[in-house]
Amino acid sequence: MRRDLVKQLALLLIDWEHRQGRAVDRADLARRINVSRSSLYAYLNGTTLPSTAVFDQLLTALGADAERQRRLSTLRDDIEAAPQRGARGAVPPAPRQLPCVTERFAGRGAELDRLAHLLDKPGGVATVIVAIDGAPGVGKTTLALWWAHQLKERYPDGQLHVDLHGFEQDGPLDPGEALHRFLHALGAAPEAIPDDLDGKSALYRTLLADRKMLVVLDDARSSDQVRPLLPGAGHCLVIVTSRDRLDGLVVREGAHRVTLPVLPRREARDLLRSWLGAERVAAEESAADELIGLCAGLPLALSMVAARAADRPDWRLSALASRLREAPDRLGALGEGSADLDPRSVFRASYTLLPERAARLFRLIGGAYPDIDAYACRALLDADAPPTAELDALTRANLLTEQVIGRFSAHDLLREFARDLARRGAPEEGRSAIGRVLDYYLGTAIRAARAIEPCREADLPPAGPGRPGPLLRDRPEAMAWFAAEMPVLQAAMKHAAAAGFDQHVWRLAWAATVFLRRSGRRTERVALHRIGLDAARRAGDRAVQATSMRLLGDGLNRLGRQGDALPLLRMALAECESIGDARGVFQTHLSLTRLYDSLGSNAEALAHAERALSASTAVGDPLARADGMIHVTKQRERLRSYDEALPLGRRALGLYRRIGYTEGEAEALRSLGRIEQRLGRLEQAIVRFEQSLELDRLLGDRFWTAHVLRDLAAAQRKAGNPGRARTCRAESLAMFEAMNYPVTDLKGAEAH
Repeated sequence: MRRDLVKQLALLLIDWEHRQGRAVDRADLARRINVSRSSLYAYLNGTTLPSTAVFDQLLTALGADAERQRRLSTLRDDIEAAPQRGARGAVPPAPRQLPCVTERFAGRGAELDRLAHLLDKPGGVATVIVAIDGAPGVGKTTLALWWAHQLKERYPDGQLHVDLHGFEQDGPLDPGEALHRFLHALGAAPEAIPDDLDGKSALYRTLLADRKMLVVLDDARSSDQVRPLLPGAGHCLVIVTSRDRLDGLVVREGAHRVTLPVLPRREARDLLRSWLGAERVAAEESAADELIGLCAGLPLALSMVAARAADRPDWRLSALASRLREAPDRLGALGEGSADLDPRSVFRASYTLLPERAARLFRLIGGAYPDIDAYACRALLDADAPPTAELDALTRANLLTEQVIGRFSAHDLLREFARDLARRGAPEEGRSAIGRVLDYYLGTAIRAARAIEPCREADLPPAGPGRPGPLLRDRPEAMAWFAAEMPVLQAAMKHAAAAGFDQHVWRLAWAATVFLRRSGRRTERVALHRIGLDAARRAGDRAVQATSMRLLGDGLNRLGRQGDALPLLRMALAECESIGDARGVFQTHLSLTRLYDSLGSNAEALAHAERALSASTAVGDPLARADGMIHVTKQRERLRSYDEALPLGRRALGLYRRIGYTEGEAEALRSLGRIEQRLGRLEQAIVRFEQSLELDRLLGDRFWTAHVLRDLAAAQRKAGNPGRARTCRAESLAMFEAMNYPVTDLKGAEAH
């Protein structure tokens, strides 16, 4: 009878199309009879019998005449009256609805351990609900089905499964329709199934009350869609998957949330091996790792690439990696020929559901920044307060991840998708946002540098308009801000340079100098100052170019690349002298002092130190005077002129203390300690080194902490304290190694 009804409805559709001269718009038809599109399809293909009222509406909408309506309504009622099982009272077979699961499941060890632990807990009255959420394409359904198949024998009364189509273009499956399917599977006669959602849900809970069943609700849109499908008894397990975090389900129903990240490298390799075999992956391990990186560890993308490689066993993985790396549209290359698996389409299904401001924030965030804080998001949106609601919408949809409180990130493919959206949007939106967020980063970086080194205000770049940011009440908070933001600042500077914001670029490089110097980030320091110098040259300001050359030269010197640093410093000095920049002349002589010192050319280093001391008079700054004095002190100590070096070093120490410049004080104490050591006054030397060490630790200056520990180790050894000497030396070596500093050649100890 059902087949006959399906055939008659198909003929009715054809007749309507002949009369109207066009195809039936099924979405419009569903709206007219007030049902979902998926429910309409279920009625037309016979999988679900519509209620009498809905069926009458359908026949009227399709223009059935009175006789045809009477005949089809009778057929519908006969189907409803027919028993669902052969003999009344016969027990229907237990439903076994789990779809097949891929044999290429890999990884997720930590998540499976956690899931197993949930079931080891003593049983209670509540149904165990597990909500697996994560970004699109991260493998939620695969994990859910894999785990369900491992557990199915524990649930002898059967397994129910439904795809809730939560993020499909046609809209989510109506929970009433899902319940109707479940009730049929559980043996309910059609006439016993209520028409309303609450009635269906109550009958469903009744039928499951004494059964031990596994229920898989895949691809849920929301907690509200899931809630009617939850059993009421404590004998069942429900596994829900969703791109949404389903906070309501966690809070109200006590669901156990398991959020899936992208695969870590080790598990991503396991996934590749499951497709390609261990031998092929091992033969090109670096290419395999590059493919993992290009796919951002996303199982969907990685499986698509692996499937293509499996179809072409003669293709080298390095060639596939090169092809993907060089593709102008990486998302398009990944989704080529697979419309249902295209990452762009998969991501867009989540993106289109976002509120407008959250969608705008996603476009602005994802394209340029590896991670970002709420203050930067506020600047991007030009908002009056941190955009908490928008960030919550993005994290709830798993388009952003908040792995550290207050910091938001997305994996590389989602960022590529955001860049694609931004390129298709209004150019002025993106450019204005770049300017605002750069104002935020520049203003906060200058405040942080001022908190780290308050006496060096004159060395900081001019600030822009500024934007609200964190308080940064002291030196540790400022150092912590720089440490968290450094990858973002690098990305922001590159983005700004490409967009033509050169004034922001060189200023950010200057502002970051003190942090990079104190934290020993030598390679990052050079990279940032290269970007800054390029921007300064484009800006065309000679004084800015000279300072940027000097800062890059300082960084190269500390990196041990004196041959590259020297021409830059000479050019900077010549430029400063040419334009009459007294402070620039003074600072560049100090830089040349440190460079020649690192080369062991102490006579030339002393000459530049004395010129710097002389130039400090024109600067008119007590701090500049102290800096000049300590550089002369150090070079006289190198040249063994201890009698001249000692009083000058003491004067410098006193001046630094009067100014309140802690870094200078630590430097003077180190120099005095070395002089005392050379003069054989080991107790005084150790005292000076210990004082310097205390200040360097307070400052968080890893570079100079490592050096003074090395000096202290030597003094302790000569003083007959081998245990203390070994401890200091071991700590010093560990710090040098952590900074990738060449511990076998420490001639560059004074590179600033």
